[in-house]
Amino acid sequence: MRETSVEYGKKLDWSSVSDDYLRHRNGYPPSFFKLLRALKIGLPGQPILDLGTGTGALAIPFAKQKALVTGVDLAEGQIRAAKKRAESLKIHPNFFVAGAEKTGLPDNSFDVVTASMCWGYFDKEKAVPEIKRLLRPHGLLLISSILWVPQPGTIGERTNELISRFNPEYDRRQPINLQQKEPPEWARGHFRRQVRDIFNEPIQFTREGWRGRIRASKWIGAALSPDRIDAFDAELEKLLEQEPSELQVLHAIGLEIYERA
Repeated sequence: MRETSVEYGKKLDWSSVSDDYLRHRNGYPPSFFKLLRALKIGLPGQPILDLGTGTGALAIPFAKQKALVTGVDLAEGQIRAAKKRAESLKIHPNFFVAGAEKTGLPDNSFDVVTASMCWGYFDKEKAVPEIKRLLRPHGLLLISSILWVPQPGTIGERTNELISRFNPEYDRRQPINLQQKEPPEWARGHFRRQVRDIFNEPIQFTREGWRGRIRASKWIGAALSPDRIDAFDAELEKLLEQEPSELQVLHAIGLEIYERA
């Protein structure tokens, strides 16, 4: 399957951006995985299911930490890229094509289920019971995101403005609204929220890496026509001529951890 429905009503072709995704989306910094280990996620021998795994931004680091990782995604190109990356690292997570709503995996198979940058795509009425079925008693659900912060006068802000010109439906929301105190409706009766946090950390990119990272976003590479992608990329290249060759782009990293009720 090449396309995934999303909330704003368009279709995204994630397979078409798999090469850029694999090469240029840096993923989470080491500090994120250190924090997760302190929260008992990503431990050696721990069975983990990564939903919407993409090219393995969570699954591969967990596998490198010797967790027992399964990763699923609806985009065949993303799964191919994840397998290629894992093979190059000589690690062996189990990647296959499936959706979060119906994985086909056995009951009570995992200590942890994770979802990075994909929770908003799932049909919660189907995905939440499926996750609960797959988790062992007291198992954990991790929902996480990493988004650049458009600080005034930075390449992050200028990139935001450029994306908005090419895709008016660009959504600039932060990964977690910390003002929302009540657990979400989907969690009630299924999960108890344990942790909810957001922190900022700079991520390093080359100019080429930043271009590739933005091409691999859902707002550009997965949503626009090839001609529009090329036009956007050319304008971003011009913007980057004013930037140093090595960029430090501030990112907001959000996470929520829920325990199976």
